[in-house]
Amino acid sequence: MSSYLYYNANAQVLSDDDYDLMCKRMILEWDNISHPHKKLVTIDDLQAGTGYAIQYTNMIKNAAIRWLSDNK
Repeated sequence: MSSYLYYNANAQVLSDDDYDLMCKRMILEWDNISHPHKKLVTIDDLQAGTGYAIQYTNMIKNAAIRWLSDNK
């Protein structure tokens, strides 16, 4: 959701440091992560610290917009 907002709504909800830390943790925990959207993210995306190539579902887009709205 953070990547969607960053690349599509010109909004940053996580600092770059927080996003990078999240990516590093996801790499370390990759085999233990069970999430319906895991297939949308690659280890290469995480290592690069970017969500630019993610194909966002409508669920992700809507949740991201709500997250942004709730935190303004």
